[in-house]
Amino acid sequence: MSTGKQLVTRFFDHWHAGRIDDMVCMFASDGRFHFSATTKPPAVGHEEIREFLTTYSGLSAVKRLRINAMAEAGKDVFYEAVEDFDLADGTRVVTPYAGVVRVEDGQFTNWRDYFDRATIDRQSAGEAQLPDFAQELLERPA
Repeated sequence: MSTGKQLVTRFFDHWHAGRIDDMVCMFASDGRFHFSATTKPPAVGHEEIREFLTTYSGLSAVKRLRINAMAEAGKDVFYEAVEDFDLADGTRVVTPYAGVVRVEDGQFTNWRDYFDRATIDRQSAGEAQLPDFAQELLERPA
């Protein structure tokens, strides 16, 4: 059986390749994907997770997400990443974020992402970039 870290890495490989169905199958049938954990309710179950991932994937023309660090403790995988993508209009969005993924019996049961939602929204609207002091988080080698 794959380790949790291997499964999370595979999930992001599917993301880069646009394999939404492969991503959805990695979740338990009642799994929860809590994207933007503090600002939006989770997608629960395969249908809602597929709908969310399809919509979210469609927002970006180019995806450059990278994982900087990952650790595993019990059933949980913790990762630090940089979300980096271009919207269809060419606007670039870049922000650091982190997540925690619960893996049980080789499937994701609970995925939680944490980031500054307002920063992404402002960048998406073309209104702001990250402050200079945050650049070192983006430039950190993977």
